[in-house]
Amino acid sequence: MKINHSYPYPVLYMNNDDYMDSSFNTKIQVYESFGEVKIHADFELINQGIQDLIDNHYGVYLIHIECGQTSYRQAFQSSKKTVDISIPTSVLRGKILIHSFIIASEKIENYQNQLLNDWFKDIAISFEKGNLLAIGDAIETTLFEENLELLNLPSIAKVTKSNKNEFMEVDIHSNFITISLPEYEYNQYASNANSRLKNTILSTVIVPSLVYVFSKLQDNREDLEGYTWYQVLEKIFADNNVNIHDVGTDSLSALKAAQMVLRKPLKTSLEEIEKLNKMED
Repeated sequence: MKINHSYPYPVLYMNNDDYMDSSFNTKIQVYESFGEVKIHADFELINQGIQDLIDNHYGVYLIHIECGQTSYRQAFQSSKKTVDISIPTSVLRGKILIHSFIIASEKIENYQNQLLNDWFKDIAISFEKGNLLAIGDAIETTLFEENLELLNLPSIAKVTKSNKNEFMEVDIHSNFITISLPEYEYNQYASNANSRLKNTILSTVIVPSLVYVFSKLQDNREDLEGYTWYQVLEKIFADNNVNIHDVGTDSLSALKAAQMVLRKPLKTSLEEIEKLNKMED
């Protein structure tokens, strides 16, 4: 996104002197977590006149995100001094540009500000909705394609058929997480695992299995941390800025951890069912 340096109205910007004793800075943090790009922005505005506009709903903070490789372009607004944004990694790739602004959220007429430079004092100033009031910091970051093989868990979990068990069982005392299904359930799983309902199958089989696994970590960690599946999950959590030692505690329940690793499987399975129902209609 190219930033213009010349406007027919005053803009608070580090590269001009439209205002005196004023500044607008934005601290932007970006990280990836379980299939989502998380963006946290803290806004720091030193200009009471522009702050009054925001407080009175005539101005708003804005984060603009652009990805050239995927043509993703989206703006997020906030009247608060912080904003948190989550974007699926599937819509972003490569270089990401993030800009921060303050814009007029309504038309502003007869604008006055005690910190305006002298050459604006005898000029009638107005802003149309969407005009820039201030330009803040911008960053560029690059996203790398992740190892989806690990996140889909084929290297650490296997589903097997049991001819004697009446219920699903999970064994964690080997290098693989072994999920044993009764014969009928296994046959249905095998037949539909790659069908239009594959995410629904994932939710019904893998989610409860991981909940069971994560519920056992706190009491059996020393016995489990030598297994391959534990080490892979530990790396997955670490790569997503989460400590596996928090899993199964009050700060990160086993249920939430399972949904994080599988990237909101309930949502994707319900979307899958909705799509299938629409096709049948």
